[in-house]
Amino acid sequence: MPPAQPDPEPPPIHRLLELIKSEPDPATALSHLELLVSTRPAFPTPQPLIFHLLRRLATTAPSHLPRLLGLLPRMRHRPRFSESAALVALSAFSRALMPDAALAAFRDLPSLLGCNPGIRYHNTLLDAFVRARRFSDADAFFASLSHGAFGRRLAPNLQTYNIILRSLCARGDVDRALSLFGTLRRRGVAPDRVTYSTLMAGLAKHDQLDNALYLLDEMLKCGVQADAVCYNALLSGCLKNGKFEKAMRVWEQLVRVPGASPNLATYKVWSRMVANNHQLDTVTHGILIHGLCRSGDVDGATRVYSEMVKAGLVLDVAVYNSLIKGFCEAGKTGEAWKFWDSTGFSGIRNTTTYNIMMKGLFNSGMVNEATELLAQLENDAACSPDKVTFGTLIYGLCENGFANKAFKILEDARTSGKELDVFSYSSMINRFYKDGRTDDANKVYENMVKDGCKPNSHVYNALINGFCRACKINDAVKIYREMAGNGGSPTIVTYNTLIDGLCKAEKYQEASSLTKEMVQKGFTPDIKTYGSLIRGLCRDKKVDSALNIWNEILDVGLKVDVIMHNILIHGLCSAGKVDEAFRLYLEMKEKNCSPNLVTCNTLMDGFYEDT
Repeated sequence: MPPAQPDPEPPPIHRLLELIKSEPDPATALSHLELLVSTRPAFPTPQPLIFHLLRRLATTAPSHLPRLLGLLPRMRHRPRFSESAALVALSAFSRALMPDAALAAFRDLPSLLGCNPGIRYHNTLLDAFVRARRFSDADAFFASLSHGAFGRRLAPNLQTYNIILRSLCARGDVDRALSLFGTLRRRGVAPDRVTYSTLMAGLAKHDQLDNALYLLDEMLKCGVQADAVCYNALLSGCLKNGKFEKAMRVWEQLVRVPGASPNLATYKVWSRMVANNHQLDTVTHGILIHGLCRSGDVDGATRVYSEMVKAGLVLDVAVYNSLIKGFCEAGKTGEAWKFWDSTGFSGIRNTTTYNIMMKGLFNSGMVNEATELLAQLENDAACSPDKVTFGTLIYGLCENGFANKAFKILEDARTSGKELDVFSYSSMINRFYKDGRTDDANKVYENMVKDGCKPNSHVYNALINGFCRACKINDAVKIYREMAGNGGSPTIVTYNTLIDGLCKAEKYQEASSLTKEMVQKGFTPDIKTYGSLIRGLCRDKKVDSALNIWNEILDVGLKVDVIMHNILIHGLCSAGKVDEAFRLYLEMKEKNCSPNLVTCNTLMDGFYEDT
């Protein structure tokens, strides 16, 4: 009988960490973590790794979350988390309509994660019950908040009330919803747009239209801006109850209130109004077409246009321009081009129409068609090219890699006395610098000054950026001084570009001096300014100086994003200060700044190098 084979040795820790980090499937990565915990229970599993896996499972595989949570008690050195980690898990169960799993997690997570949850945590469980239509559980849980049934007494906030209002309206209990609305106001909680729109939709749906319309008036008086969702709910309620005159008044208010753009749902309501022989004029059609195009529903806008033509309404240039722009911005430039050809209304187009079409064609890479429009425009007796036309042409050609053609159009326009604006010149200068054609860029700048077109901050910024890209930092500084000498006004972009260029050229002292000069001139350094300084100092291995600037950022109250955290975490890990990097990671979560894959990979590499 052959001797029994010994159990295979588990993979080394660093190999398991690599497998977990690189595995694209989060469920498989979780299996690797389970192996690590079972074979190396004393190993302190990095907290960033657990949180990263928690987020991945929550996003793509919430049914596996209980496996991960079940691992935590088996870890001898269990890491502590903030409330944000618990919210990630609970929110995943809520979205996946898993209220029982959410309830179990709600009870266990505070002790498992070592966090002290607040009202947001309780609201997430409440939302899980409502999403799953477990309304009796939602009511009981809501009542328990003020009685401390789960160990703490918590005052409901606006989000709590909005969730319960949604629950009451979903089951048709609008009288209780109105009563709760009164309660929250008596308790000093100010309703927001979600509160009003939820309640208005519920009232309109359940035959309390007058109350819904009254709420709209109150909402506007309180300074809360209504959106299309609010108006659509009211319009649907009016039509359901046969109140067509009220529907028309609501409609007229919708199309005239700033910020309340019609959308696809509005179009459906509009169709019902037309079906009931409520005629709308050209202006109203035009506003609806504009709103639908702006919200991305160009198909709905096209149907409205067809109905408009069928009704014999006169198509004006505003409608025409809205449709062309809508097609182009929706990525349907080919359809815009067909619409342009099929209409053939030379009398209805203006120069703006040509400019919109030209920009759309360039954005879709249809360079030949865009340049053909210039010839059409020059032959159109009703309009002629303007400075926007040339700016669009030059910028579009530059962005599509036709710098020489753009330069020819610029020179032809110059020599023929056409009006050019600063945008045309700055586009050309930018393109030449990006292509490494510094001399050509300088020539365009010289011609611009010679033609009497005064450079603005955009041109100076383009010159400074171009010299920085070409690693000619001294020339960039010279342009900055020239700008100040000519009465130009540096902007925050000017300073940030030059400070970044100085840092990349390893001129850290000059960058620091320019930052002080910037402050003396009344500019406040922003996150880009500090980011350049910190990145440069970390690259120069001066992480202590980088940390000093970091503390300065926090002192002035700037919000640091994940990119800034990643820069400093990488610098600290590169300098062997992994513990400080990890502390910075923990502070991230306290600031509600979510780590990303780069954060976790950087820390994992730091831990790996440190083991």
